Amino acid sequence: MNVPQFDDVVHDIYGVALSAELWPQTLDAVAALSGSKGAILYVKTPDGWTFPVHSPSVTPALEAYVEEGWESRNPWLQNRLEAGFRIGDVYRDFDVVTREEMDTNPFYTEFLRRFGLGRQMVAIIYSELGNPTCFVVHREMAKGPFGTDEMQTHLRIARHLEQSLRINTHLGQLSSENASLSEVFNTMKRPAFIVDGDLNLKKANKKASEVLGRFFVNGEGKLAPAASHETETLHSAVRRAHDFAGQEEGDPRPITLSSKDGDERIVVWSAPLVGHSADGLGLDAPGRHVLLLAQPLSDQQRIDPTVIRSVYALTTGEARLASVLAAGRTVKEAAIELGLAESTARLVLNRIFKKMGVHRQPDLVARILELGR
Repeated sequence: MNVPQFDDVVHDIYGVALSAELWPQTLDAVAALSGSKGAILYVKTPDGWTFPVHSPSVTPALEAYVEEGWESRNPWLQNRLEAGFRIGDVYRDFDVVTREEMDTNPFYTEFLRRFGLGRQMVAIIYSELGNPTCFVVHREMAKGPFGTDEMQTHLRIARHLEQSLRINTHLGQLSSENASLSEVFNTMKRPAFIVDGDLNLKKANKKASEVLGRFFVNGEGKLAPAASHETETLHSAVRRAHDFAGQEEGDPRPITLSSKDGDERIVVWSAPLVGHSADGLGLDAPGRHVLLLAQPLSDQQRIDPTVIRSVYALTTGEARLASVLAAGRTVKEAAIELGLAESTARLVLNRIFKKMGVHRQPDLVARILELGR
């Protein structure tokens, strides 16, 4: 097996953001980074677990998983994932099951082994597809447990996948047989801009007019923040997306910008447009382009967990809990919504307190809500 390079896989992830039919092959390349056989996106919705996309190599296993009812016998789904909050956003088998269970549990001995699988590594990401959204890779038992470096690489790849899914959710899924991606881009429900690495404005959709003048200005064909002191913040975000190299500094994260009057803030996600994605939007080579997807925080019913995660250096699970609490939920209500035991939610809340330097829930909520002002 030829192991792909990290940069090449990241390029592919963004290149297929708007081409659903190409996602399965890209997940095979992602899996190969860790010597895995395949990858699956698991999403929990109100109607149960779904599998929006997976590698072709694990199709037989996934079909058997559904048809034979292995979900009810999967130890990963028996309220054990709560342990993952303690190690971050990525886990391997030994974070969920014991070595003895891997040798005796039917899920491992009868199901996974039948398909030449045995080891699993899971990254929890944020997506609007459902909660939680789990990005899983599977490999042979004989290859041994996933190492720390492999877990870190998987988490970083998952962050790029999360960003690509955001584009797909807000742009790709709106497309129809009678509309080009350029037409769909123009009618998106969120303000969006396409710029090059020097912030030359190439495209702006209809919604963008609502934030031009308030949060952004278009000066001589270049996009800039309305608050001039935040120019470098926007430039840095675009450079990270434009030059997405295999450096941690290039990993995606949102930024927030102030309004012209300084009384509101807007969150901006940036992602490279390359390959099929760029072609679908009619972007000509050789320049690499960046999509800026924006939303005033005051328009959100609750602060996006990816913003909270980025600003306060929380895990995805911690940020998700903080977001729900900031929306006015009690700890008990938040635990129910997130599928956690109340005791687990309180343990996670204590870790959030320590990371954010607060001691009471009202103080936490106030800090989160400050992001929108």
